[in-house]
Amino acid sequence: MKSIESLVQAAVRRGRRISGLAQPERKIASDSQRYWSNPEELHFRANSHWRGEGGLADETWLALGNIHMRLFDELVKLTQLAKPLERIVEWGCGGGANAVHFARAARHFIGVDISQATLDECARNVLRSGCSNFVPVLIDVTRPETAIEKISQPCDLYLCTYVFELIPTPEYGRRLLDIAHRLLRPGGVALIQIKYETSDARTKAVRWGYRLNLANMTSYSIDRFWELAVEAGFEPKAVTLQPKQPLVNEERYAYFLLERPAGRGSEACQ
Repeated sequence: MKSIESLVQAAVRRGRRISGLAQPERKIASDSQRYWSNPEELHFRANSHWRGEGGLADETWLALGNIHMRLFDELVKLTQLAKPLERIVEWGCGGGANAVHFARAARHFIGVDISQATLDECARNVLRSGCSNFVPVLIDVTRPETAIEKISQPCDLYLCTYVFELIPTPEYGRRLLDIAHRLLRPGGVALIQIKYETSDARTKAVRWGYRLNLANMTSYSIDRFWELAVEAGFEPKAVTLQPKQPLVNEERYAYFLLERPAGRGSEACQ
């Protein structure tokens, strides 16, 4: 049975959605940076996908990354990309659940995050997995474009899971798509997961109270995110839906495979 506190919080969220109230992006971004910069925050390790005590159980942690590796292997058949890869960048690498699988597929694995503690945790886990190719990149929520300056070589794969629902606003996600396009070489691909909206009002982007609603801060309709990817210069190749994710007790995941077409757009990593 749900607690009175959780029921009240749900009622407040519904009221906010109905009334259309939302905090400014700068406020949400500031609250986001504050939360992810402090490992002592409530549920920080679990939300950052750290392994072990306070985070995810070993079997769950390993299974999540393995699911994404298998999904990538299936979807990438629709493109010309083939392993081994020269350079993978994971946007929001967390504690390394993806990294320990994907790092084996590339010469260089670049982990981008807004938390130094989480970058350190990811580096430790990649090293324990037998790989020494991890390159950490620390950024600030308000200035994600600085990653372009820090990643000087074009990448083959831009990987981003369990991040887009955490970002301040849907508009901020458009910036991340632009960054992904610039980081990738022509012919490179992005695998990006979002939370998708349905006709149910509770699935809409919350856009207030970051610490309370972080996993539901931003969502998109399937067609709108597809359109945003095209606007950013991508050619969408596939989308696959995961209505339920029992490993983390979540729902409404959509995975997009996006290709940066060869010979179009601006040069990579400029």
